[in-house]
Amino acid sequence: MSLTMLYGLGIDTDFDLHDAGYSGMGEADIRVRTGPYSQASSPQPAGEHLLNFETNEPWYTLVRTASGDLHFRVHGVCDYLISPDFRDVELRMLAGVDQGMDGVMTTGTLMSLLLYLKGSPVFHGSAVDVDGAGIAFVGHSGQGKTTMATLLCSEGASVITDDVLVIDDAATLPTIRRGSRELRLRSGIEELASRAAMGSSRVSADERQVIAPRPAEAERVPLRAIVIPRPTRDDSPLRFERLSEKDALLALLAFPRLMGWRDPNVLSLVFQNASALVTRVPVLVGHVPWGPPFPEGITSALLAEVNS
Repeated sequence: MSLTMLYGLGIDTDFDLHDAGYSGMGEADIRVRTGPYSQASSPQPAGEHLLNFETNEPWYTLVRTASGDLHFRVHGVCDYLISPDFRDVELRMLAGVDQGMDGVMTTGTLMSLLLYLKGSPVFHGSAVDVDGAGIAFVGHSGQGKTTMATLLCSEGASVITDDVLVIDDAATLPTIRRGSRELRLRSGIEELASRAAMGSSRVSADERQVIAPRPAEAERVPLRAIVIPRPTRDDSPLRFERLSEKDALLALLAFPRLMGWRDPNVLSLVFQNASALVTRVPVLVGHVPWGPPFPEGITSALLAEVNS
């Protein structure tokens, strides 16, 4: 059983979300309960397809039925049955899926979906707090977002969120919503993880090393810059390249947390949010020598470029 606050929404589940959010909330905005196992061969209900993403194979599909209910399928993992007001969710795991994937899918994929539907575009990104200023990292899976966040945490930053990046007030004073206080790292960077972790680490159901650096205290942190990691392995030096507004917009539009949207309301919201952001905050490409060993002094080099 878990009752926690994630990305500004209170979520009540009947399964463990681990150390995923923050307690002290009142009534939950979202209630998730475990239902019977789902069958991989069962078709989704008929209705309007709001979201469908696939590459060589399907990843996820969202269908709105005639009654207004939503059926969200993460192919090969689970189904979520969502009420029209987005408050009540039934989770049906696929038989044979590893234990703990209910929490992984809910804190990341389900919460991202509900944020979109509630009017908040979500980037695939992580963020840290450096002396009251939020530094966000966006990119595709495996591009180095969480590694960059971990690097800055090893130099004194605190973690704001990982994997799910929600930015409010893009046209005025952009702020980052506080989310997961854990960082989920891929294998091969154990030395870096030990530098940033404040407590014990664990291995998640999807085989990531999970560490818990010092968490940010504020529920929302002013956004100072957005960085797109670009790892280098050719002995080139650390440098940051500031993008023009046009190039920054095209870059940000490539990194939604959920791809494949067909809903015109969501598509319009994502474009408006990204368009406003690039006029308010710098967007940089970080050319970072990829370790181990990783370079030191990344925080000061980044802030020097942002403030120049």
